[in-house]
Amino acid sequence: MGRSPVIVTVALSVGLMLAQLAIMAIPALSVELAALWEMDASRIGWLGGIYFAGYAVALPFLSGAANRMDGRIVYLIAALISATASFSVAIFADGFWWTLVFRFAAGIGFAGSHIIGMKMLADRLTGDAQARASAFYTAAFAVGSGCSFLVAGLFSQLFGWQAVFVSAGIGSLLSLLALLFIGPPLAGNEIRSNRLFPDFLSVLRDTEVIRFVIAYAGNLWEVFAIRVWFVPFLAFNIAANEGFGPKVDPTTIVGLSVFIAVPFNLVIAELGVRWGRKSVILVVSLASVVVCGLLGWQATGLYVLVLALLLIHGITSYGDVGAIAGGVVAASTGETRAAALALFGVIGFAFGFLGPLAVGLAIDLAGGRDEPLAWFWAFMVMALGSVVSASAMAWKSRA
Repeated sequence: MGRSPVIVTVALSVGLMLAQLAIMAIPALSVELAALWEMDASRIGWLGGIYFAGYAVALPFLSGAANRMDGRIVYLIAALISATASFSVAIFADGFWWTLVFRFAAGIGFAGSHIIGMKMLADRLTGDAQARASAFYTAAFAVGSGCSFLVAGLFSQLFGWQAVFVSAGIGSLLSLLALLFIGPPLAGNEIRSNRLFPDFLSVLRDTEVIRFVIAYAGNLWEVFAIRVWFVPFLAFNIAANEGFGPKVDPTTIVGLSVFIAVPFNLVIAELGVRWGRKSVILVVSLASVVVCGLLGWQATGLYVLVLALLLIHGITSYGDVGAIAGGVVAASTGETRAAALALFGVIGFAFGFLGPLAVGLAIDLAGGRDEPLAWFWAFMVMALGSVVSASAMAWKSRA
């Protein structure tokens, strides 16, 4: 007999949040580490995005492995990889290159915790319980990102930056406790396959699925770009306002901005069901382009105005991700859904890596982090993500 859906959902969702403590560690520490290791904006972009590159590279292999063996084994190995990588940053990293390597490995480990956790959830539940659990698990991902910022900010202030990665490693190990509560999958409910990789070719023929995959790529380009560059931009604005700003640490502010976006994400997803996902995603994406333009224009503007715009951007950039995810699930079929979700993750997180890097390159080319014009171009590069998402929704495919 399977475990209670509530126990399974809570266990895997809490496990996901614990595994996520590493995800925003570098963005939270970017200003401190840039000064410590004398990094330019390009290197900040590399360190901020390489975690998502590791995720994208590992996902097809891990998805294939989980289809050939018990997902709990893959989850265990992935968590150990992630923990080892985070501990290694704390113990061995003394500059850009080693940190880059260890963060890439941490991203590989998190791909296993995130996607394999999602698969184990689906394998153990059916019907309405499965649908509700998936929504809860998706919300847990967003909450985990916010917690990562908050924990990193607190631990770096209290114990130093190395403690952030020690706590992230401990979080990955603690995520393994979820395996004690979920039990085996329901009889006949776990899909087995001999394929090494998901069947991406079948998905590439489906233009409606590809529409939402492209939209997700644009979404994560912008979402991860602003997550990586939120703290440095806010530090720049405070300096431009001659130090005026709240006593609250910027990492706390960005963490709270993530939490604020979560309920809007649920509301926008529901509006997509009622009014049509394509129209809702198009409107939200265009709104995000406008907000990016205002942020670039007001880079040295009043702190209160810039902070308000950043909080709004957190909603417009992340708010439609639930509608996009719902779109790819609805557009795929039972035969193609697993491959569609794998492609969804690979392409999305690949662009999640490229977005922060592209912003860093733009800042360096425009004069560096101390130049207002550089931040204007930074937000124009971020806005490209929503331009892509809006274009994917507006594109008229042939029947």
